[in-house]
Amino acid sequence: FSPTGAGGGTRTFFFNSDSLEHPRQFELVGTVIGLAIYNGVIVNVQFPRVLYRMLLGHAPTLEDLKDAMPQLGKGLQQLLDYAPDDVEEVFCRTFQISYKVFGRVKVVELLPSGDDVPVTSQNKHLFVALYVRHILKDSVRTQMQAFARGFHKVCGGHALQLCRAEELEVLVCGARDLDFVSLERVTEYDDGYHKEHLVIRWFWECVHSWSDARKRQLLVFVTGSDRVPVRGLESLTFVVQRNGPDSDRLPTALTCFSRFLLPEYASKEKLENRVLTAIEHGKGFGLV
Repeated sequence: FSPTGAGGGTRTFFFNSDSLEHPRQFELVGTVIGLAIYNGVIVNVQFPRVLYRMLLGHAPTLEDLKDAMPQLGKGLQQLLDYAPDDVEEVFCRTFQISYKVFGRVKVVELLPSGDDVPVTSQNKHLFVALYVRHILKDSVRTQMQAFARGFHKVCGGHALQLCRAEELEVLVCGARDLDFVSLERVTEYDDGYHKEHLVIRWFWECVHSWSDARKRQLLVFVTGSDRVPVRGLESLTFVVQRNGPDSDRLPTALTCFSRFLLPEYASKEKLENRVLTAIEHGKGFGLV
């Protein structure tokens, strides 16, 4: 697998068309993903949505390419949106594409003798369709077939066709939406804390003001994972427990029980400082 969005704003990984790995390696990955779904385990994988669409038998589209590889997709969309008839002179493209592989230039003909076929306003839609098919399907056919074979060994069957790609993605890597309002609603309290306690109100005011990245750090600190369950954060067990009076101690957590041990700090500013210090420097079972 290789990153899909170099400089383009995505952090997803897709099949490397020139991978030297044996297809059985991709079959193994597909099997592991299938087992994760079967056992209800959320895994930290970042595949573009087109992979899930292809698992369901859908052909990739330009929208899929724009989602997975924004820069390339944007360039092809600009070609389609260009209205004047001088496409050949402005874009200087043919039905031959090339890219570097291990320091060497690899040339691909999208049509027979593609280097002799210029892209014009009449055939630009065909060029884009062939380009998308090559990047997302033809060039990774071996890897995708092996991955799908492993996946369907565990999760095959007619029931899979009842899912949409978005739903399949949620089953694998959890929901993307960090609904901390719902998490606050289902949070439990212990050892003197309750939802109307001043320290608890300070805590949630701070949390709701944080970026998604910091919210995920809090989830990791308390639960051991930043993945959102399929049914959302409201399905999480999350307990905030009083851990003594005001002090300079940092909050701690019992990740096995999703229990956040929070001292009764004297001010909101101190609470936020201590909590941020803990979640930003927490590592494993200690601080770094």
